Amino acid sequence: MAETVNTYQEPEAESTEHVQQMLDMERKPEDVDRPEWLPEKFKSAEDMAKAYSELESKLGQKPEQQAEEEQAPEPTGDETPNEVAELLDSKGLDFDVFAQEYAETGTLSEDAYAALEEAGFPASMVDTWIAGQDALAAQTTTTMKSLVGGAEEYQNLIQWASDNLDESDIDAYNATMDTQDPNLMRFAVQGLYARYRSEAEPNLMQGQTGPVSAGGKFESNAELTAAMSDPRYAKDPAYRQQVADKLARSSLF
Repeated sequence: MAETVNTYQEPEAESTEHVQQMLDMERKPEDVDRPEWLPEKFKSAEDMAKAYSELESKLGQKPEQQAEEEQAPEPTGDETPNEVAELLDSKGLDFDVFAQEYAETGTLSEDAYAALEEAGFPASMVDTWIAGQDALAAQTTTTMKSLVGGAEEYQNLIQWASDNLDESDIDAYNATMDTQDPNLMRFAVQGLYARYRSEAEPNLMQGQTGPVSAGGKFESNAELTAAMSDPRYAKDPAYRQQVADKLARSSLF
């Protein structure tokens, strides 16, 4: 009977030098001479020093960066009066001072132009902006006058208000007009005109004088012609409406 053949061979023992090489390959670089106090997010003390150096640099630039971010925007010339006032205020200037000077003299002084130039408003921009505001004011005034029948009636209205209203009422009206808000201004003019008609022209409002009354109808073309020939027909929307209402109740045509 044949003897059993043992094919197993004992592995050769690895040399000390080979084992050390394998350990060195598996060891992470950051584990080599790593100080215990070094935070995990840094690979080395040099990395941490570099990071703190960059942080100090950023902190040193922060005030300048904040100043740039907080710097007021440069004017474009399309700002509203309120926006211009805010821009000037951010640069240490008072918009009301310039506005009052222009209202009193119709222009700005050389000192005013120089101050505005330094604030970022060149003279050409200032002149263009003023011209634009004047044009808007003129257009608004025309619109407001049309609400009461024209320039003449508007002047009568303002004169009546000046002679008859309390100072507080006048101040309230002026404050509303100073807002330059078209809707508020229209409301103020219409309200003042209604008061003017009710107090200064009570007979007209109650239909007690003239060829037009609050009711009834035209009995002849002559009455209609007389009503339409009245000066109020050309300048008073309320009067024209009374004529139209009375004509609608008539049987002249």
